[in-house]
Amino acid sequence: MRILASLVLAGVVFVPAVRAASPAAWPQFRGPNGAGVADDATLPVSWSTTEHVAWAADLPGRGWSSPIVWGDRVFVTSAVNTNAFKAPGKGIFGNDYAAELEKQGLSEDEIVKKLVARDIELASESGEISYVVAALDARTGKVVWQREAHRGPPPGGRHRKNTYASETPATDGERLYASFGGNVGVFCYTRDGTLLWSRTWKPQPIYLDFGTASSPVVHEGRVYQLHDNDGESFFVALDARTGKEIWTVKRTDLDSRLASGWATPLIWTTDKRTEIVTIGRGFAISYGLDGKELWRAKGFRQSTPSPVVAGGLLYIGSGSQGEANRPLLAVRPGAAGDITLKEGETSNASVAWSLPRFTGYTPSPLAYRGRIYAVNDNGVLQVADAATGAEVYKARIGGGGFTFSSSPIASGGRVYVASEDGDVFVLGAGDRYDELAHNTLGEMTLASPAAAGDRLYVRTLTKLYCLR
Repeated sequence: MRILASLVLAGVVFVPAVRAASPAAWPQFRGPNGAGVADDATLPVSWSTTEHVAWAADLPGRGWSSPIVWGDRVFVTSAVNTNAFKAPGKGIFGNDYAAELEKQGLSEDEIVKKLVARDIELASESGEISYVVAALDARTGKVVWQREAHRGPPPGGRHRKNTYASETPATDGERLYASFGGNVGVFCYTRDGTLLWSRTWKPQPIYLDFGTASSPVVHEGRVYQLHDNDGESFFVALDARTGKEIWTVKRTDLDSRLASGWATPLIWTTDKRTEIVTIGRGFAISYGLDGKELWRAKGFRQSTPSPVVAGGLLYIGSGSQGEANRPLLAVRPGAAGDITLKEGETSNASVAWSLPRFTGYTPSPLAYRGRIYAVNDNGVLQVADAATGAEVYKARIGGGGFTFSSSPIASGGRVYVASEDGDVFVLGAGDRYDELAHNTLGEMTLASPAAAGDRLYVRTLTKLYCLR
């Protein structure tokens, strides 16, 4: 039996609704303009697996892509294989294990083999993968349509905290753009599931076989896909209607200790211009709509967190294992040329302020109501004044003992942060740590939540919950 025949998203559980549904839009990774903010939504504060659940749909395979919402449709992607996936991993995968092996006298090659065995699923272990795109009814969770975008062996391996479907799709309301990364391709569908075009590239090696994760962004008739890797890196603009290439920027010449990247680009529109901001290969680089570089800043290590804009400033940062190399910069509009801070500087003509240790390892920062929130993988929440960078407070979410990979979102004066264990903490947005609720779904999650209308969508390892 072909895999697709068994992919029906069954097991939808219904709980009687008490309010009328009002589905709106969460069209890409982290919602409108990648901000992670849904102040027009009315979201629940507390829930469980049975309380405030509009529906819960079983999802096939694996995927840490976030759901997106447009009107009465919720779109998700997944990867399904013929073999059993290596068990997903949560927690902090630091350098402690490698250091322990080195103390035991193991050679570098032996250490790498043991690290790969523990942390990586090789392409040879995965078997054939079915890359799946599905549309669900936002009111009921029932499957409206489901398509297999691609089938074949994966072009590379993946880290146990990654999946072969970690890129969040995007929509402009007319078409759906599902990406499985630059190593598999971008697939464009109509709202009713008709494939309009697809675009693929030659697979490139990824650092330690970690896999890909950079999501596409859509803006004014174009689809942008970033693919930083250990081979030929590029940033491409595609015609949203036809999939034809408008321009491609080669990024392989950028000098960095870590060439591969996983950050999603950001469209930044000001009264001066519209630009596309990328983070990867050691740099933050902004491009004009013609693909020409506008400015760059050096000093970004692990390019997983994505940029965010608020209050007239652009916030760019990168994470790192440990406490070093976690910068956050607040960039003013109109920057040009090399805006890299010189040694000893914390600001310049283009950088309003900077912090050397602020951005989380994986989660993107959240700019909300005059503050910047950053969650590190170890559960430390840092909050700073968005205008000045001055510390507001620092706290361990939930008192400690939780790890985090997904990015926080905000709505109605509250901040929602999902731990890797499936615990979602609801915090009051303010000048002190104010935990309003601690909700558990009892299953691992690394996907960032989505919000639209009166509904919060949380994807766990096997389910998609619609909470209201």
